[in-house]
Parts: sequence; structure tokens; C-alpha cells
Amino acid sequence: MHPKRILIPVVLFLLLLPIGAVLANDELIIEFEADSTCSEVAFTIDVQDGLGPYMLEVHFGDGDDPLEAEVPAFPFDSSHVYPAQGEYEFSIKVTDSGGLEGERQELILIEGPQVTLESEPSPPLLTLDAGEATAIFTAAVNGEVADFTYTWDLDGDGNDDEVDPTSNTSSFTYTSAGNFEARVTVTDGCGFSESDTLTVVVLDLDETDESDQACHPTAQRIADAVTSLLPDQLAEKIYSCEEIFAFFRGELTGSQLGFGRMWRAYKMALMIDEMTWEDILDWRLQGTGWGLLNQLNKFADALDEVSITDLIDRIKDGENTVQEIRTAMRAVLRNEADFEDALVRIASGMSSGELNQFYRLAQYAELDPAELDSYLADGTSLSELRHAIKFSESSGESWEEIIAAHNDGYGWGAIKQAYRLADETDDAGTILELGVQEYRRQLREEESATRSVERDQQIASRIAEQFGVNEADVLTIYSIECDENWSCVRKQLREQASAESSNDREGRTASRLAAQFGVSEEQVLEQYELCGADWGCVRAHFRDQAKSERSKGKKK
Repeated sequence: MHPKRILIPVVLFLLLLPIGAVLANDELIIEFEADSTCSEVAFTIDVQDGLGPYMLEVHFGDGDDPLEAEVPAFPFDSSHVYPAQGEYEFSIKVTDSGGLEGERQELILIEGPQVTLESEPSPPLLTLDAGEATAIFTAAVNGEVADFTYTWDLDGDGNDDEVDPTSNTSSFTYTSAGNFEARVTVTDGCGFSESDTLTVVVLDLDETDESDQACHPTAQRIADAVTSLLPDQLAEKIYSCEEIFAFFRGELTGSQLGFGRMWRAYKMALMIDEMTWEDILDWRLQGTGWGLLNQLNKFADALDEVSITDLIDRIKDGENTVQEIRTAMRAVLRNEADFEDALVRIASGMSSGELNQFYRLAQYAELDPAELDSYLADGTSLSELRHAIKFSESSGESWEEIIAAHNDGYGWGAIKQAYRLADETDDAGTILELGVQEYRRQLREEESATRSVERDQQIASRIAEQFGVNEADVLTIYSIECDENWSCVRKQLREQASAESSNDREGRTASRLAAQFGVSEEQVLEQYELCGADWGCVRAHFRDQAKSERSKGKKK
């Protein structure tokens, strides 16, 4: 086996959810990608929002135990091996550390080969000749992983025929009349198998009139089934066995349909109310697969205003591709987008990821898509808008003002700092205009000046208490007389205190001398100044004066 890495046709399983349930303003948005190698699916889960660590829970849809893990941050990569080919409902649930949750469902298809059994002659309606009738069978196979092996049972006996298992052709010779179920089973390099059958009708004209068995029994079965659709108007007319057989031969369409295609069309007509059996056959004749038709039917069911015939006409007329319709549909289911609006945006060049981001942001910001268009027209990107909104949520500021500042050329870092620094005095716009660094510098200077004033007041208070003076007088001396020099203040106050102390001593001395010599204090202080502040001179003066007065008294 040589497995080849292929992209799984991962079909969104959102049709199981009500529209709008996938995305809400309080839900995490989960992105999902997957690839497969045979039955092993490698997948990546990504979550852009929320706060880690996250709790992740994944159910694979095959009965295995779910994957449960604590994820520090996304994206998260892992893989899972499925037990067999088939459809599996894959579901994801993520919860962040704040309790915010998000869920997503996917339909994983593990597909094997697709095989159609063809015959020569076609259809295999044979007539015995000399007791024998031979048909050649070919298995037409489509599949992602080659190295096919073939198992044949061409006579319907349940036993494998001894045929080269690497050959997609085989032949068988029938030796009796009757209906035989020819079967081929194709197994690919992954071990996946698929079968197809053909009913082989062998006639013996020696025993039975050919006209009695001219129509193939499978054609009769299909004719009866298609005719039963008429009450519901899912077929245009009553079909006979011969007409169905003519379809098979390609006589009515120019292309052989095969019984398998006609029967599948009947089955799908039972499910799709708006298409007739003939419409479905025509769809298949144009080379488009049944799977896509089934998807379009699901899309139409989810879109009340759009029918499956509308979608098919868009594809046939070349107005939209299948991928465009699928992308628009996903936008509708995920984000409650308008289907027509989504198609217009896709036609304008929006990728699937951009479209999803656009509608998610419009819903998240509670903006009409036209309002969001106006920002994009001004050159603002979706990522910039989302960044502004996320910052608005954490800061409580207007995201419109935030994005306006960014559009004025300010970086996100400067904007965030400006809003954190803003207060009742200075708003963020003023800070941005001045410059965050310059504003910080000015703040530091103001803070330093405030601390300096507080420190000066504390020093002035201590000095005032020390010298017994008024604090305001100390600050006046500091700022005016001493040019903000505390040493000068202290020196001046010490000198002032010393002078005051000296004056007190001089007053007391003058009072004693005045009493001693019977004169006034003013006379003593006046003489003190005449003596050049020499108390000995003062005493000598008043002693001489007293002697002179006593001497004059004796002479009298």
C-alpha cells in the first residue's frame, strides 16, 4: 500500500444547529482544519479569543473515548484513527479560564473507492448460442489512494471467481438461461472497499420467446419506482420498462445513464421536494456529483428564502460557483449573514477566512455590515478594528475613538499607554498629541516638584520648631533671602537667636547698673553704645560720676 495524503472532504455540520447558535458575542470562535491519510485524520484546532489555559473536549463520533486536555494556548494539533470508512460526527468544545465557552461540529467523511460496474454488451442482455453466452465486465474506479485490488463474483453464486486481482476487467461465460447478479468489489491501498452490481439477463431462444423477456428486470423495477413518484409530481410521466431501458442504452439522452444512476436519482427525488426525477438525472448527466446535490439541498433547507433550484440555476448559469455558494452558506450559518450580501463580497475578492472574520466582527461590534464597510473604505483593516474593540472591552473606552487615534498615525502601544495615563485633567487625545514620553517626563517633573515642596515644608516645620519662629517666616527666608539654601536659613536664624540672646543679657545688665548707680536704663544703654559695648567702661563712667557727685556734696 502507498497511502497518499489527501484533504478530507470536511462538510460543516452546522445544519444540526439553529442559525446563530454557532457564534454569539459571549462565545469563543473555534477554527478547524483536517487532513487524512487513509483512516487517520490529522486535525488542527485554533481559538483566537479567550484567556488561557483552556479546557478542550473533542468527541470523534466513532464511540471512542473523547479527547480531554488542558491547553495552555492554541493552535492544538492531534490525530485520530477511525475504525472504518463512513460518516462521523466530530464535535469540539472549548472553555477558557474565565468560563467563556465555544462549540463546533463537523462531519468527517472517510471515503473509500467509488466503483461502477460496466459490461459489454451493455446492458448485459445475452442470448445463449450453442449453449453459451459471454459478457466482458469492466470496473470503472475513482479513488484517492490507488493500488486497487479486484474481487469478482460474476454468476452470483457467492464464490469469488479466480481472476487476476490486479485487473479491472474480467469476462464470464454463462451456460444457462436466467438472471444473474454480477458483482465486483474494489479495495484501495488503505484497505477500504466498495462494490457494484449488474443484473445479467441470459435468454434461451429455444425455450422462450425473446419478446417475453426483452426488457431488463432492473429497468422494470426503476420504471415502477419512478412512476410511483407521480402523485407528488416528482416525475413528469409514467415510464415503461422499455423507456427506462432506452435511458440505459443512451437512446433518449445521448449518454448511457446506467441503472445505478437512475436508481440513485429516484432515491434522491424522495428527499428533494423541489426537483423532479428528470431534473436530478439531468444534474448527474452534466457531470456533477450526488454529494454536492445533497449539500445544496441542505443549504436550501437552512435558507428559507432560497430554494435548491435557485442554487442550481446559479451554478448552471455561471453566476456563482459551487465553492462560492458553499462559502456564503457557511457565513450565513456561522454569523447570521445575508446570503446575497455574502455572495457579493465573495465576488469582490473576499476569501473564506476574510468573509468569516468580517461578519464575525460586525456581529461582535453590533455593526451593520455597511457601517463596517465605511471603516474599511477609510483604509482600516479588519484586524485593526478587532484590536480596537478588544482594547475597548478591557479599558472601557470607546473603540471608535481608539480606532480614530490609530488612523491618525498613533501606534497601539502609544494608544494603550495614553488611555492608561489619562485622568480627569488630561484625556488620551491630549497625551497623544503631546507625546507619551514627553507627558511622562512632565509628570516626573511635576511629581519631583511636589515631593520637593513637601520636603521643604517638612524641613521648614522642623527649623521653625527648633528656633521658635513661624514656619511661614522660615519659608520666606528660604525662598527670598537664602535662594533656597537651608544652610543659609539655619545660619541666619542662629545669628538672629544669638543677637536676641545678647540683647537680653545687655538689658539685664543695664537694669542692674541703673539700680546700682541710680540712673535710668536708657542712660546706661546710651553710655554702653558710647563705650563701644564695653560694660567695664560703662561701670567706670558711672562710678566716676558717682564719686564726682559725692565730692561736690562734701564741699557744700
